[in-house]
Amino acid sequence: MLERHSLYFGIFQLIIWVGVANGEFYSSVDSMQDLAQVEEELLNATRSYLESQQKQLDFYRRYVEQIKREHEWATSQLKLDEYLGHPLHALRLLKRLVRDWDALIFEPIVANDAREKFRAFVEVLSRDLGYPDQSELQGAIKGLARQQKVYNLPTSDLADGIINGFPYESDLQWRECYEIGVQLFDLKEYKKSLEWLQVALILLQSSSRTEKDADHYVADIREYASMANYELGNPKKAGRLLNQILDKQPTHSAQQTRKYLESREPGKNVRETNPSWFANYTRLCQGRRLPEERSGNPLKCYLDGKRHAYFTLAPLQVEPVHLDPDINVYHGMLSSKHIQSIFEEADKEEMVRSAVAGDGGARTVKDLRVSQQTWLDYKSPVMKSVGRIIEFVSGFDMAGAEFMQVANYGVGGQYEPHPDYFEVNLPEEFIGDRISTSMFYLSDVEQGGYTVFTKLNVFLPPVKGALVMWHNLHRSLDVDARTLHAGCPVIVGSKRIGNIWMHSGYQEFRRPCGLTSDSYKSVGYRD
Repeated sequence: MLERHSLYFGIFQLIIWVGVANGEFYSSVDSMQDLAQVEEELLNATRSYLESQQKQLDFYRRYVEQIKREHEWATSQLKLDEYLGHPLHALRLLKRLVRDWDALIFEPIVANDAREKFRAFVEVLSRDLGYPDQSELQGAIKGLARQQKVYNLPTSDLADGIINGFPYESDLQWRECYEIGVQLFDLKEYKKSLEWLQVALILLQSSSRTEKDADHYVADIREYASMANYELGNPKKAGRLLNQILDKQPTHSAQQTRKYLESREPGKNVRETNPSWFANYTRLCQGRRLPEERSGNPLKCYLDGKRHAYFTLAPLQVEPVHLDPDINVYHGMLSSKHIQSIFEEADKEEMVRSAVAGDGGARTVKDLRVSQQTWLDYKSPVMKSVGRIIEFVSGFDMAGAEFMQVANYGVGGQYEPHPDYFEVNLPEEFIGDRISTSMFYLSDVEQGGYTVFTKLNVFLPPVKGALVMWHNLHRSLDVDARTLHAGCPVIVGSKRIGNIWMHSGYQEFRRPCGLTSDSYKSVGYRD
């Protein structure tokens, strides 16, 4: 048993060790698809390995049965010395011990060619396609916790496969709920950990008749729950949970847990504080706006065939969602064929974890932005077409455009409220700050993934093929703090977008400043 466990441990330690260097999966649904291929390859390889091992075991079994019968017959003789005194009997015994046992049993077991082939295959698979590690599991669980927090998703509903009110055939078993609770405990998310541990306990107790060693697992859940309560400043409740374990199992490890907890001060039940933008952010992510007084005529969709001759026969389908600053959605800008061509171009590049820009353009990976991205220039036919669309719609000179950023959001993928402008510490290669943002939606999203402007009370659901455009700078080229925006966590589905940022350099005659500064409009919106 120990040897077999060590074999499996060694193989999967090899997978994890090789896979760590292959990037990140959970932050992109596209990358997660690679893991489905990894699992399929593992299933096929494991099936072949087990079939090979079974054939070898069947051979061993037949051989051992044959030898057993001859050995039992020999030892049943009244005089074993007379039996072994027969030259053929002695020869057969010596041959078995010198040749057969070694060649047919010992050597194959020690060498185990099937195991080595399996190990070599796993090594190649992990190197070529990658394999997730512990950080991937924690990343996915943090994404799930993020969804719960932003969308107020009850833990019991998620365990039942109900997501944001919609039932899915994906209910969780008690073991999975327990694992989520344990991982959240390790991440110091003690309140959420308790919720998942409670659901795990309820599910386990409802299946205790069919679950082997149910009492053992119940004790484990209660032990974690006691530690979570202690960290939340509830030492009495933690003590009661430990007592429930030790009353039934006096030698349980909960004894050591009690000693450990008694040796330190309990945590403090500190009320969670959220950033000032969080309440409106979550409200908008859920598709709800704050009531506000409207002045003037309501905004209406319209067709615009006069912006450029390119749109004379096929006018722009414009949906204005906010005035001053203007935020417009242009529908039907990219066809499915265009989008597929963009994906094919993106597949030629390496997708990397999205980062947050800091001083001088230095980039840092943080949980406030969970996605993967790559960058496309405007040399391919489809990207030349995209460049023309942006130039004709925005009126800006594409000489000031960054390459298009193609991004894909993974489990709970999001981008917390942020401006697109830099204001200070511009990267050296920038000629002016980001004067505008043009964002293509490259996919629909089943649930979640809205773009929200937290200071303007605006939310936009992703619509495949649409383009959203707004200005990040006033005409005076001062930053417009009103354009703070966010990408809400994806609940179900895959969100793909294409961003093009235009710099203020080269745009002097495309969007000239006025005689007086208009930066006063956003002064009251600065933090």
